Amino acid sequence: MPQVLFQSPLFQGLSPQEVRTALGHFVPRRYRKGQLIFKEGDLGQALYLVAGGMVRLFRTHLGGQERTLGLLSQGEVFGEMSLLDGSPRSASAEMLEEGELYLLFREEYQSLLRRLPQFGHNLALLLAERLRAANLLLDFLVFEEVEVRVAFALWRAYQKTGQALLPLSHAQVAGLAGSSRESATRALHALRKRGALELERGAVRILDPRLLEEIAHGLV
Repeated sequence: MPQVLFQSPLFQGLSPQEVRTALGHFVPRRYRKGQLIFKEGDLGQALYLVAGGMVRLFRTHLGGQERTLGLLSQGEVFGEMSLLDGSPRSASAEMLEEGELYLLFREEYQSLLRRLPQFGHNLALLLAERLRAANLLLDFLVFEEVEVRVAFALWRAYQKTGQALLPLSHAQVAGLAGSSRESATRALHALRKRGALELERGAVRILDPRLLEEIAHGLV
């Protein structure tokens, strides 16, 4: 049972013993790099907790174009909406790195709520936090220039994952920033020239997180 899971916001306010009890309701599964976890339209029956590796959430539009919605790392949760309302998945998820996920199925979720009501409260707090983050992101996508949007998307991904090397293609960066691939590529090269990042094959390496944050917030 990875100790990093004890720090997940999902278990805020629970004692170590209560966290172990909660995790006893989850099912651990390993996934290989590039493996599809679920796809848009699938029936949702479980919430996922990231124990190791990195997960990409994305949507596929008509014509096969993908838009990356976000990156998730250790301790983060996804798939909760379908768990709560039983609706089909609104996005797809894949492993960007080999790792382990903990799954909480609907029947076990109901049992866990009866034993630890705080768990349900924590899940509600996570949903509220995501709504605020989505509203902030919408402002950036509507009003900011592409370079600022790309900087913000990468800085946000760095903050969430804690990793300087982000396994993202130019197309995936474009999806995060809500721009075309061509515009995102130009922005990435501009950020590289400013010393904020380096471009590697199929990845972006953050060199100066503080500079990237300042560009993202229009400070430089």
